[in-house]
Amino acid sequence: MAIRLAAQQSAHDDAVRAAGQVYRSSGKRVWLNPDGEKNREWAGFFIDVIAMAPTMQDRAWIVEVETDDSICAAEAQSQWARYGDAFTSWCLAAPRGLEDVAQRLVHEHGVRNCRIASWVREPSGQYAFQGLPGLGT
Repeated sequence: MAIRLAAQQSAHDDAVRAAGQVYRSSGKRVWLNPDGEKNREWAGFFIDVIAMAPTMQDRAWIVEVETDDSICAAEAQSQWARYGDAFTSWCLAAPRGLEDVAQRLVHEHGVRNCRIASWVREPSGQYAFQGLPGLGT
């Protein structure tokens, strides 16, 4: 789990919940692990978002949500690298505008099996995501 300022932790947790709602709205079963909660693990990790099609038991779309302050080399070297080793496919959701930075860090640190998506909190307070896996887009 990334070390964040309280304001960033709140933004992270809100984005995790919003991503969960996106998956639920598309008919997926969803488990969330915001702010160190341990509601469901996948391959030994309590990643932020775990989504499954209702008929699937052994395959999930897994998403780790990052904030402005957690798109950094320390995260890439520790958390992201471990996810790359554990998962055959996983998604890193970066704040919009930091996708290239996240991709560069993934490449520089040899993080495997990672796909980059993005999220933004709109002025209305709604969260928008682009590139989340498993949604047919």
